[in-house]
This record gives sequence, C-alpha cells and structure tokens, in this order.
Amino acid sequence: MQLMAAAMDAKEKNNIKDAVAAGASPSNPKPAPGPAAPAAMPAPLLSAAQMISNDRKTLPEQARQYLGAHLLANPSHALNEQLFRSCHSFKPITLTFTNLRANSKAFLSLQPGQDAIWSDGGESERLVGLSFSSRVDPVIYVRNFLINAREMYLQTYKDCNEIQVNLYLRTDQHGVKGKVDLPPGASVTLQSSNDRSTVIGLSSFAIDLE
Repeated sequence: MQLMAAAMDAKEKNNIKDAVAAGASPSNPKPAPGPAAPAAMPAPLLSAAQMISNDRKTLPEQARQYLGAHLLANPSHALNEQLFRSCHSFKPITLTFTNLRANSKAFLSLQPGQDAIWSDGGESERLVGLSFSSRVDPVIYVRNFLINAREMYLQTYKDCNEIQVNLYLRTDQHGVKGKVDLPPGASVTLQSSNDRSTVIGLSSFAIDLE
C-alpha cells in the first residue's frame, strides 16, 4: 500500500509540473484556442498568353530581338494569335502515319490563310489533349515530334508500322486544307468525326470537320 501511495503521489507531481510547463494552472488556466485563421485564397490561374508574356520578359535582349524578328517574318502570326484569343471551338482529328522507316521524317502543315490552328484542347472543355498510340507496334519509335500552330514534324528512330496522333483543330471552319511531305512508301490518314482522307508522298489534303 505504501508503495502504491508513493507512486500515485509521484504521478500527481509530474502532472502538475507538465501543466505548469504548458502555461496552465488552476490560477492561470490555459486560454482556449481561438478560431482558425482563414485559408489563403489560391492564386488565380494565369492564361497561356500571360505565361508566355512573363516568360518572354525573362529572356535576354538578344533572344527577345530574335523572337520578334521571327514573329515579323511569320505572315500567319497575327491570324494565329487572333484564333488563339477568339476561337473556342475544338474539333477532334486523328492522324495515322503508316510505314515510316527508321530515321525518316514526316511533315504536315495547314495551308496559309486557313482560319485554323493545331491544338491540344481547352481546359474548360475537359478534352483529352494530345496523345500517341499504335495498334500494331509494341513501342512508339518516335525520336522527335515538333508542333506549332500550323506545322507538324515527326521523326522516327526505328521502322514503324503505325503511329496515331490524336489532337484537335481550333477553328470555326467546317473543313481545313493542308499539305504533307512524307518519305517513300509512307502514308498518313486524316480522320475527323465524319470524314477520312489518306495521302502519300508530297500531296495536298482537304478534310471536312463536321
């Protein structure tokens, strides 16, 4: 009994020390926690144009001059920018490249003056973006893939039976025209929601989008 009483006394003393260390005692009770501070509001999302403008400001002067010269030399720049700002219609299209040999290059572009640009879709439309796939090859043997508003360039590093590229055309037009430059033996099939066209070599194409 004496040992139990001594243990209880020691426990009570330790509890009192802990309470005092925390700033709480019968004569000085620990204040109740106040209301939680309001969560900080998330920063507004920057538009693509704002992000490009901010990135441009970080470039050295020589790089900005080079970029400006490139934009002046591109006659479609003003139209591309206008479409990016004002057009919110995204029309899906699938490009299927076949029989591309190793280290071959394929070019595909929209004709100048077309009110259309390539796109990976818009955030608010919950579109799938740009994707690659193949129904026959175990691996997609793409070494380089470059795309801007009107041009597309694809290079392989191994023989490819098929490469499918799914993306969008940002346009209000009912159809678009363009041209391709493919290596010998290769072809590309352009497929929209209601039209399909296959071209080879150095050719022009026209495809309905709706």
